[in-house]
Amino acid sequence: MRIPRLYLPGDYQSGQVLNLTKEQTHYALTVLRLKADHPLEVFDGKGHQAQAQLQIINKREAQVTLGEIQRPNTESPLQTLLVQGISRGERMDYSLQKSVELGVSAIQPVFSERCEVRLDPQKAEKRRQQWQALVISACEQSGRCVVPIVHRLITLNQWFADHPQQPGLVLDPYAQHSLKTYQPTHPKTAELALLIGPEGGLSDTEVEQAKKHGLTAVCLGPRILRTETAAPVILSLLQAQLGDL
Repeated sequence: MRIPRLYLPGDYQSGQVLNLTKEQTHYALTVLRLKADHPLEVFDGKGHQAQAQLQIINKREAQVTLGEIQRPNTESPLQTLLVQGISRGERMDYSLQKSVELGVSAIQPVFSERCEVRLDPQKAEKRRQQWQALVISACEQSGRCVVPIVHRLITLNQWFADHPQQPGLVLDPYAQHSLKTYQPTHPKTAELALLIGPEGGLSDTEVEQAKKHGLTAVCLGPRILRTETAAPVILSLLQAQLGDL
């Protein structure tokens, strides 16, 4: 029997009683049709996990009682920051969801030169919150106990300004070197940035800027990947080469 997992922040202690949100209560009681005392698994987003039992107050309210607190080893030893050019609709959702499943540590959405998405500050924050909720859902599904943060949306130039020298990779289909020839010179514990363009890719100027800021330009073979494919592919390869796969 697969035990449902829920993200429930807090300072966990065995025997503690925590309230489910309205959305979580609806999901548990109406969607899954769980009964009282059904086992659940909850995690705090900071690495802790607990076995729990469902307690039903009424049709709209429910709680969980925490059992044993654990700290499972589900995080990758490879620290990765996905710097993703913002793409439209489901493409961005797919890229972020699969990146979380593959162990990405944090996500920085950026507006780049060829980005077709335009958002005012209010809509940008709303979109960030939607992506953060998607990341939490991916953690629930994949068994992760640490929730990667989705940083506020900024321009790529702003990110360059904040990271004058950053180890990592910039994906460029016209780069001379492939990932096979990439030899990291930074400590394994250092955060590795992965810069990926939007639908139209990064401009030549942006690739050159990335290289000046410490990133290594690599291609992923003779075929040009779509933006939503690139992040899962590069993360899979890096996990196999340097991480936990």
